[in-house]
Amino acid sequence: MKNIILTLLSIPKVGKKSVGYFIKYMQEIPKNENDIIDIFIDIKNDNKRIKVPTLEEVKLAYERVEKIVSLSKKQNIETIDILHKDFPKKLKLIENAPQVLFYKGNYNAIINENTLAIIGSREASKEGQKNAYEMAYLFAKENYSIVSGLAMGCDTYAHKGCLDANGMTVGVLSSGLDTMYPIQNRELAERIIENNGCLLSEYPIGFTSFKNNFIERDRIESGLSLGTIVIEANIKSGTMHTAHFTLEQERVLACFNINKSGNKFLLENDKAISINGKEDMPKIKYQLEKVKDRLENKKGDI
Repeated sequence: MKNIILTLLSIPKVGKKSVGYFIKYMQEIPKNENDIIDIFIDIKNDNKRIKVPTLEEVKLAYERVEKIVSLSKKQNIETIDILHKDFPKKLKLIENAPQVLFYKGNYNAIINENTLAIIGSREASKEGQKNAYEMAYLFAKENYSIVSGLAMGCDTYAHKGCLDANGMTVGVLSSGLDTMYPIQNRELAERIIENNGCLLSEYPIGFTSFKNNFIERDRIESGLSLGTIVIEANIKSGTMHTAHFTLEQERVLACFNINKSGNKFLLENDKAISINGKEDMPKIKYQLEKVKDRLENKKGDI
């Protein structure tokens, strides 16, 4: 049976936790809808709070998924789920890992062993724009995939710096890949696809972004990456969400030493490596390599 995880997530009242239980109980990929029902019954014997869907609910979910996948392919959008051997290993290791990804473009940009998130304020200063561009450009020249959120400001300049270095950049969206937000970056998104990069989301086409989806997106940016560079950020910002996820995921966090409330908080509380510019690349790379080695050892347990 194809697209099993996406089918499960499309069943009413079946969420990520239920799917997590399903994966643990599943001995092999279900061959049909009845097999799905049988696994849910086994789970309910141990966990009474689990809802066993009806056969009709499973069939309707599968039909919906078939339409979603078909419409996605017409827009060159592919799907991959957490059961697939090529699902991003770094992402699989995080807490609350996404169970399905939709992507458009070069998938190798995502699974590159060297990945680095570069993020910052939407209302970036001239210095912030310069720093985001320069760090992305230089790390791209070192064969790092640059991950960011395709937002205005620092994200935009990180993507552009990577592209100008002929590197691979990944834009992580908080909506379906058929919905471009912000609209001003539609051309940038097309340039990413055309230049060996990739757009990525955990949401299907037709899904419009809500406030909480930006926070969920942030955990993917950091989860795909060995580390995160904060260019500039206020204390109450999406950038700080990504910084906190980076720390929770035990990845490298580096931060420009500037007079911004978010930057000051991270540095004054010894949560991030203090950096000033390209001269600090060696110490960032050293820490990224340490994380890569540690994650490689963990991957063997997946």
